[in-house]
Amino acid sequence: MDRLITLLLLITAPLAHAHEVCPESVKTPRPWELTFGTTQMVIGWYEKGSLPVPTSSATVLLGYSLSESFSLWSVFNLPLSPNRRVNGEGLLIETLTPPSFMIGGGYQIFKIDFSGADSFGMDIGLSIGRTIALEGLFFPVGATRFKVFMGDRSSAFIGLTTSPYSSDGEIVWGLVYGMGKRF
Repeated sequence: MDRLITLLLLITAPLAHAHEVCPESVKTPRPWELTFGTTQMVIGWYEKGSLPVPTSSATVLLGYSLSESFSLWSVFNLPLSPNRRVNGEGLLIETLTPPSFMIGGGYQIFKIDFSGADSFGMDIGLSIGRTIALEGLFFPVGATRFKVFMGDRSSAFIGLTTSPYSSDGEIVWGLVYGMGKRF
């Protein structure tokens, strides 16, 4: 019995000081990321004689890191105002965009570590979206974003999205930015 206790102490004693040797971010990876942000969508920017006005929307992203470079995500986008465009005659034209849900994945192009858990990186991704409406249109989305991880948990991002979908069949561009937490 004494030998068993001695053996258990020899095995578990190094673990008592593991927090001093191994930082928290290495001991417990945080694969999930939840971000809240805003997307400024611009629809039909290329139409001659038309001046688009950005449409604000609330954006929620839930991501899961499969590895250092690959991640999966789901995005919910809720437009907060109608799409507005000033036509060549100076009239304001408004159209509605329904909320949408997207799922997809991303690849981290690069990551620069600063100190400890602080880093800066860029990723690109593709996803498929669906409007939450009676007609339920499907559409592809391409995205790129710059990310900053501050410490072990906080993150911030800014990026661009594009999709060949809108209620009028036009290209949609978006500037997306926000803050998040890893867990």
